[in-house]
Amino acid sequence: METRTKIKAVARTTDINGMFQAVLKPTAVLNMDNIVERWAAYAKIALGQARWQIMAMEDFIIDQLAQGNQLDFGLVSFYPRLSGGLSSRDADPEADGLFVRGAVKARRALMNGLKEKLMAENAAKPSHVRIYSVLNRDRNRADVVGVGDTLSIVGANILIDATQDDEGVWLERRTHVTNRNRPWVKVARGRVVQSDMALTVVVFDEPVPPRKYSLTLYTRCGQGADFQLLHCRREVRAV
Repeated sequence: METRTKIKAVARTTDINGMFQAVLKPTAVLNMDNIVERWAAYAKIALGQARWQIMAMEDFIIDQLAQGNQLDFGLVSFYPRLSGGLSSRDADPEADGLFVRGAVKARRALMNGLKEKLMAENAAKPSHVRIYSVLNRDRNRADVVGVGDTLSIVGANILIDATQDDEGVWLERRTHVTNRNRPWVKVARGRVVQSDMALTVVVFDEPVPPRKYSLTLYTRCGQGADFQLLHCRREVRAV
């Protein structure tokens, strides 16, 4: 069985029907010199001949489009198209500022050609966010939160970007809407004093009613604002 090549997929923050948009990250970006070298090796021709073929093909496509032709290569189709709109049904396109530009359309052979050769791999998948322990330094007690106490959170991939409003540490609790639907509600946000991939230090400056809470850490593991927001929870008690 042929092994398929894996390519990283990044989960963006854009929400589409309750799901994150997945965008592929190219394995490499090839410039003209790279393309010429690879085409020469693939076609078993000299570098100069490969460069001439590619440049001639570019000029040929533009020349044919300039004549109003559509070129169908099987994998892709090149065609001229208008940009802009008409002010009325019988308006003059040039007077309305319309202009012609080149366009490319992928054919079915190209759209389906990679299905059995290339597969997506979630780039965020290895970044499992975990909380291993929560220690109250001032009281020397585990899983206890007090006003003004310093908490040391030890875990994996728990780096918090303080510049992002949705990253941080919160005390949360479930609302009693129904037995099946009990969403989490943020009660108090902690002040992050220090944070890296393995340790986050936080202080809760505002008092909360004594009870059990979920200490929830939200992070993108230092990957940037466009990446999926991850979280992990640990039960603690406020005193």
